[in-house]
Amino acid sequence: MADLRPDRLTALRAHLAEVDAVLITAPYQLRAFCGAEVSAGTLALTPQGSFLLLDPRYHDAVTAPAQVDIKPYANGPQRLQTLRWVLGGARRIGVYAQALTLAEMDALSPGDELCFVPIDGVLDRLTSLLTHSEIASLQRAETVTRRALEAAFAALRAGVSEREIRQVLLGVIERDSEGPAFAPIVAFGVRTALPHAHPSVATLQPGDLVTMDAGAVVDGLHADLTETRIFGAAPGQDPQAQALLSVVRCALDAARRATRAGATAEEIDESARAPIREAGFDKQTLRGIGHALGYQTHQPPILREHAQDRVQVGQVLALEPGVYLPGVGGVRLEEMVVVGETSAMPIAEWQSAAHPSSAARGAQ
Repeated sequence: MADLRPDRLTALRAHLAEVDAVLITAPYQLRAFCGAEVSAGTLALTPQGSFLLLDPRYHDAVTAPAQVDIKPYANGPQRLQTLRWVLGGARRIGVYAQALTLAEMDALSPGDELCFVPIDGVLDRLTSLLTHSEIASLQRAETVTRRALEAAFAALRAGVSEREIRQVLLGVIERDSEGPAFAPIVAFGVRTALPHAHPSVATLQPGDLVTMDAGAVVDGLHADLTETRIFGAAPGQDPQAQALLSVVRCALDAARRATRAGATAEEIDESARAPIREAGFDKQTLRGIGHALGYQTHQPPILREHAQDRVQVGQVLALEPGVYLPGVGGVRLEEMVVVGETSAMPIAEWQSAAHPSSAARGAQ
């Protein structure tokens, strides 16, 4: 994937007209912008060049794009010294405010000589626009996740605990990917009404709703899928659960139909909310039905009420409407779709050869 990362760096460098330099410190952004799979580091962009400051223990494990100069440092004081040298006379520094700590700002600018300018929107937009190879990696992550979900549903039996099923999910994900994108959710029965239930010792009974939410990571890209099914009930045996599944399926289908380049996050959210509202469950759903995916599980745009961000070609969205009835149970269904000019395609059906690269074009 490194062959396409310079496009993202080039697009980011265009914003140096607004600031003197840019500092990137979030590990997932380091991977997105220069392929550095590290837990700590700093990418500095200045008019003079692009510099990646790394602990020397990472040096041999990182292959950065040719335009990025790697600067190893031996310790914390040397890192600050190198970073100040790289920044030179820069005063207005573009940063990701959610990642740069107050302690880091104080260390870089003890006399308040630097002005840190949040450019979160720019960085979020650039990391949400994925290249061909990144979407292909995310597609593989989705495949692993779906395989893990199917293995977990196949392992269901009366008396099994949520924690035991979590281990089945994690076993497949750990074996076939870089690891889990987040802690999996497994919920049985009335606990499915908890949107983010932590797996417990609760055991499965015939007729229970079962919700599982999991994601695998491939090449740094995070998948996210949710499935809800009824365990051990004959068709028509639980009409309330069947009705909930039908409503949420309608909401998911409506959200997919509404997803296309230029659609606002609010429009997609409302498309899913309409059938839920019509069924009388508007107060039993979350105020948001999805988000973009990439080097983090939850990336802007967030699909929720009043959000005016427009989705773009090159983004992959997780659409996840749900209905949650306390004391009864809940249903959430989630799928990953690739945004196209006039429609959205389930990522499982996406073919990279049919889609142009989007990171550089969409970042302008």
